[in-house]
Amino acid sequence: MQRQCAQCNRPFEAQRPQAKYCGATCRVRASRAGGSSSAAKAPPAVAAVEGAADLVSAVTAELTAAGRESSALGVQAIAIAERMARFDTSAGLAALSKELRAVMASALQNAAPVADAVDELKARRDRKRAG
Repeated sequence: MQRQCAQCNRPFEAQRPQAKYCGATCRVRASRAGGSSSAAKAPPAVAAVEGAADLVSAVTAELTAAGRESSALGVQAIAIAERMARFDTSAGLAALSKELRAVMASALQNAAPVADAVDELKARRDRKRAG
């Protein structure tokens, strides 16, 4: 069976179907060079989740708007959001997501609602109508 050497790329007559090298010299060179083409490769690095920084900034902005960013629950929510940005497994991400939801609900539970321009105009209109 004609094969091509994985090290020197020369054709050779293989004695076995799984033969990769033409001889001991090429096998040793490949071993010293860092392995063959079928060597175990390092697992790919975990890609950063797109929008992970957005999650941290969104949580921080929501807590800041409510005035709760420096409370214990606010700090805990920010820490969970940062941890979610560098998650390890999907199961871990799901658990952190549930915990973040619970902590945010607790942190914002008694916070005064943020008045926007429409709410202010409505309140002013109601005051004028009341006299």
